[in-house]
Amino acid sequence: MKNRFLFSLGGLGIALGLLVAVNLVSRAFVNGARLDLTENQLFTLSDGSRSILAGLAEPVKLRFFRSRKEAEKYLGPYARRVEEFLREFETAAGGRLTVELLDPEPYSETEERAIAAGLKAYAGSPLGPEEQLYFGLVGANTVGDEKSIAFLSPSRERFLEYDLAKLVYDLSSPKKTVVGVISSLPIEGQMDPMNMRREAPQPWAIVEQMRDFYELRPLQPTSLDVPADVDMVFLVHPKSVPQEQLYALDQFVLRGGKLLCFVDPFCDADMPPQDPQNPMAAYAAVRNSELPTLFDAWGISSPKDKLATDRKFATSVTWQRRGTMEQVPFTAWPAIPAEGVAEGEVSTSELKMLMFKYPGFLEVKEGATTTFTPLVQTSEESMELGADTVRFSPDPPKLLADFFPSGKQLTLAARLGGKCKTAFPNGRPTSTVDTSTGAEHLAESKGDIAVVVVADVDFLEDRSWVQIQNFLGQRIPYKMADNGDFVVNSLDFMRGSTDLVSLRARGVSSYPFQRVEELKRVAEQSFRAEEQRLSDERGKTERELNDLLSKSGENAEQVLMSAEVQGKIEDLRKALVDTNRRLREVRFNLNKDVESLGTRLKVLNIALVPLVVIAIALLVAFYRQNRRKTA
Repeated sequence: MKNRFLFSLGGLGIALGLLVAVNLVSRAFVNGARLDLTENQLFTLSDGSRSILAGLAEPVKLRFFRSRKEAEKYLGPYARRVEEFLREFETAAGGRLTVELLDPEPYSETEERAIAAGLKAYAGSPLGPEEQLYFGLVGANTVGDEKSIAFLSPSRERFLEYDLAKLVYDLSSPKKTVVGVISSLPIEGQMDPMNMRREAPQPWAIVEQMRDFYELRPLQPTSLDVPADVDMVFLVHPKSVPQEQLYALDQFVLRGGKLLCFVDPFCDADMPPQDPQNPMAAYAAVRNSELPTLFDAWGISSPKDKLATDRKFATSVTWQRRGTMEQVPFTAWPAIPAEGVAEGEVSTSELKMLMFKYPGFLEVKEGATTTFTPLVQTSEESMELGADTVRFSPDPPKLLADFFPSGKQLTLAARLGGKCKTAFPNGRPTSTVDTSTGAEHLAESKGDIAVVVVADVDFLEDRSWVQIQNFLGQRIPYKMADNGDFVVNSLDFMRGSTDLVSLRARGVSSYPFQRVEELKRVAEQSFRAEEQRLSDERGKTERELNDLLSKSGENAEQVLMSAEVQGKIEDLRKALVDTNRRLREVRFNLNKDVESLGTRLKVLNIALVPLVVIAIALLVAFYRQNRRKTA
């Protein structure tokens, strides 16, 4: 018996020794090795991020300012995920990226560093009165450039990897992006013939917004080559494009250049000049734009004479009919809400409304080798409409009456990727001008192309998405839709490397219990209803009190001290006390229900697994005992 006890004790010692040895060996040789068992691989870097980190030419330092206690308390799994992701970035960079975790406690030197870097503390609900939450990131490269994310909001958790990778990429490539602008419309500004003051022409608001982020370089509509230092091309309303320029755009895209293109079957902003000798010439003028040669090579098509209309997302317009003004849905002016934009795409994230006017649509051609990702689509209550229907005199009530939904979604904007071949297999078109730049002709793309096509040019015009007001000589834009954000997001998304473009939205780390959330919603509704009732009662009593005082005139003080007014004040005070008590009861019941449910879940999580293991062990023991008896 004694020998058996010593043998067991020795075995336990050996097991402990082996455990310590395994930990020491793993720390020395397997440090950083992790196993991601989450459903969406939340903690695993994508190939695009790894490629960006592997390509860092010089060191990058990231300083992560987070209020440790508050982040753990209020952000929970998301806070831990951000830290884990930063550590994954540090490991994948192979020493070229370092991460420093800083806790900016109130009135500390670290907090002063966070403020100096432009970070702002989050305060208010649900934080306590003395609490503040820093949760921002500051990056720096060796030449002194700094980029920061003021607050890593949980609302952008799905784009966490993209935001971090973009910050690192911007620090590794600090040169300002050059965008070549080609347009047949005066988007840079045009002199208004009705402007008697002859003020300087004003550019479209979208151009002014783009200038805040990029270096814009106008290129002639007949330009035969894209300069080598141009990173992206912004192509608007390409009409009658010469073959030489099509070839230049074709080779630009195949070499890895980024293209954001806007075509239109009927451009309302394209106002042809008026000819007094022939008033009908303006109506018959060509107002559509297309790129069939390039679109064929990219595997898409955009009908030049058909519009995409939508009954569900139609814009409501004021229309005079039978002498009265009424609101009518204008199906040819779709206002696409968040429901119609792509979910999980960086360029369309957080967009609430996009306004279109007489848009066309995009389709995938059979046998296309490129990838086609719809970014903006109509609802299933869509209909294809001939462009000539709205050319002369659009009639919204008639369009609505003649509407027959197709039951399919039409794509208004899309992103193209993958590999493709040139639209000019025989090389550069013959030209009387020597445009040779020494660059070799490419028969196919070197890698994945990056092209975004929008089938509406009016999408960019000021009247579609912004109102410009003049205040003390300054032009102040007031946004009505998110068209400008879509353009800047698309350029910002494409301006990075193809590795950055390849990143997609990821899952989230927090999965709340639906029953708990339902309890909170019900209690919150009751809470708000009681609060609103109290506010209404208080307002009513204050109005009655003001009426009494206004009638009293010079005897206001006597009225104020009268029994009637004192009774009103006492009733209000009692109502306040009573309602506050009920509000506390609602909140208490909410917490009680949530805590009770949480306790039950903890008991199940903690006790259920051991009980199952014990039950299995008892069944096995019972089975073995029966076998011995049988033997």
